[in-house]
Amino acid sequence: MLPGAFGALPADAQAQVVAAGRVGRWTRAELLYHPEDHAETLYVMMRGSVRLYRLGSGAREVTLDVHGPGSLLGVMSLIPGERCGMYAEAMDDTEALMLGQDTLHRVTQAHPAVGVALTEQITRQTRGVQERLSGLVFLEVSQRLALALLTLAEREGPWPEGGSHALRDRVSHQDLAHVVGSTRETITKLLGDFRSRGLLDLGYRRIILTDRDGLQRATRDPLR
Repeated sequence: MLPGAFGALPADAQAQVVAAGRVGRWTRAELLYHPEDHAETLYVMMRGSVRLYRLGSGAREVTLDVHGPGSLLGVMSLIPGERCGMYAEAMDDTEALMLGQDTLHRVTQAHPAVGVALTEQITRQTRGVQERLSGLVFLEVSQRLALALLTLAEREGPWPEGGSHALRDRVSHQDLAHVVGSTRETITKLLGDFRSRGLLDLGYRRIILTDRDGLQRATRDPLR
């Protein structure tokens, strides 16, 4: 019923979490919250993807992370009196279960396993941020792009044996730039390089991965 760490909860606990919250829906480019909003709601991602970002000098958007189903947004709501501190923007049609502070407290009191699931998911996401920062420092953009494409494919399900994998989600070049911490122009060039090497094929906002082993090699060795 619930994705991520919450999916391991007993069925009755999952049902109570769902019954206690309310479902929010957003379309592409809509904001779930702003930096100055009071952090009073925890969002459990059910569908779609959300980009967390802040504004740097000259109003330049700096992407902090991208989250998909199972992720938690608005974790500052676990600390009373905090603000959200960043923008949360839907990258496609997105759905999340929204839990207020009081509601979340009641659910965790009734089902301590929910608190354990929260801790587990937050730990996973913290590790993900650490890996993202390490990638920005130690990996070339081409390596990060190959890794992002493989991660998107894995999120959608098993790769067909010996075949290609067409990404179901609509992914623009700008979306990929946000994910890997680069620019749209650089991503467009690299996708062209990947296509010329037989790693993928391109359509309108559609990417077909054609060489899994080649993409895995590209995560280890930057393009030359």
